[in-house]
Amino acid sequence: MDKSHWLPARLSQQERLHRLGYLAIALLPIMGSYAFNQGLTPAFWGCPLLRLTGIPCPGWGLTRSFMAVARGDWQQAIAFHAFGIVLFGGFAIAAVHLALELIRDRRIAVFYVPMVRHPKFQIFVFLVLLSYHGIRLYDLAQAGELLTSFLHSPLGHGLRHGSM
Repeated sequence: MDKSHWLPARLSQQERLHRLGYLAIALLPIMGSYAFNQGLTPAFWGCPLLRLTGIPCPGWGLTRSFMAVARGDWQQAIAFHAFGIVLFGGFAIAAVHLALELIRDRRIAVFYVPMVRHPKFQIFVFLVLLSYHGIRLYDLAQAGELLTSFLHSPLGHGLRHGSM
């Protein structure tokens, strides 16, 4: 009995190219974490929002968290960013999944793909991350660090001196 009709169709050339692009995106933070731990940090690296305004972005601490995950330092990873371990794991799962699809040349049906693509899930994750970031900014504001950072930033300096 021929069971080939039960297998998902082979990936089209366009699907293969998309998966290669997504694989590169998934591998970038993982490989970067290991490279950064070896001291290979680009000179331009850093948050442009933080540089301009003195206010950290929602990804504040993720690079350091990913580096800690790559070293196996789980406590430090959580201290840098509470979601670093989860996001690093998500990138790793995506990389393995995409690599397997490319190797098998077939789509792999799993529960998490439709879940991650679902708009309600995406909004929920966005709101959780935004809330977490808000709490971190509130803590900085309460400590007086947020205002100080803003006032010493190029934007804060420009606003204080009327050059904007």
